[in-house]
Amino acid sequence: MPSEKRLAPRCEFHQSVRLRWMEPSGREYSTLAQVQNLGRRGMGVMLRERLAPGSFVHLREKEMQLVGTAVVRYQEDRKGTYYTGLEFCGGLLAPRELFSTN
Repeated sequence: MPSEKRLAPRCEFHQSVRLRWMEPSGREYSTLAQVQNLGRRGMGVMLRERLAPGSFVHLREKEMQLVGTAVVRYQEDRKGTYYTGLEFCGGLLAPRELFSTN
């Protein structure tokens, strides 16, 4: 069994979040991602787009009150969608209650 590489635990979480990023060409993209898990230092999301590791994405979700920037750490192809591991940069603005469960 592979060892856990995360610096902080994540809990299962299912919600949509809006992600924005800029390609090296300068073109800006935006999509709705499905959150799979969430922790204080990162989150896992399902995307239809392929993003290069090291790319920065900006996230915002009104209902959960999430605002922040994250870096793509990896992507795993899952038959036309990509499980994407994101690590937050400088923390995530979110209500405390979100992390007090489990």
